[in-house]
Amino acid sequence: MKVLIVEDDPMVAQINRQYLEPIRGIEVVGLVENGREALAFVKENSVDLIILDVYMPHVNGLELLTEMRRSGLEIDVIMVTAANEARHIDESLRLGVVDYLVKPFTEVRFKEAIKKWALKKQILHTTDVLSQDLIDRMVGIVAEPQEPAVHKGMQQATLATIMDALREKPGAHFTCDELASRIGLSKVTIRRYLNHLVEERLAESTIDYDTGGRPSVRYALKTGQS
Repeated sequence: MKVLIVEDDPMVAQINRQYLEPIRGIEVVGLVENGREALAFVKENSVDLIILDVYMPHVNGLELLTEMRRSGLEIDVIMVTAANEARHIDESLRLGVVDYLVKPFTEVRFKEAIKKWALKKQILHTTDVLSQDLIDRMVGIVAEPQEPAVHKGMQQATLATIMDALREKPGAHFTCDELASRIGLSKVTIRRYLNHLVEERLAESTIDYDTGGRPSVRYALKTGQS
């Protein structure tokens, strides 16, 4: 995916570029210093995302964004700027920016913005009908973790311990053997609690056939629980 950086501060532009270049699938196709140059660039080149400042000479970021939308250029934009006035943020959101970062920002926050944008692009280009879960992930809404009900004979503390173990590696899927070794409980106990979490729709199970032997069941917390 092709990214254009529009920033009049050479140091910030290079920082943005350094953050972007290691990200797989991202190509920085240009660095320009103002909106006038950016508008000329996007009219002649394919661009998927613009990293855009507000305060720039000639044509500022909001003027560029307005002109792009007026011209039918639906390129995604992440604002990276020192402009934190409510009116600037409100106008940017109305013009469809996908995120808004206020300088000085951290590398972690910057990469979160890129990850969120890439996820949105992936979902919209690979899925015809979206579930509520996918929509929430795409727009950045994460549900509050639910407190699972505990069946008779189960202990809340044990359930919490197992959920904490699953949270240690978000998105990872564990077998009962792996969790039993990590927590120090029997596989039978672990399996009972995991199946309970699946029943409560707080966890999911998948079958791993790439074991070289008997397939194994792997478990992970669902999105919003990790």
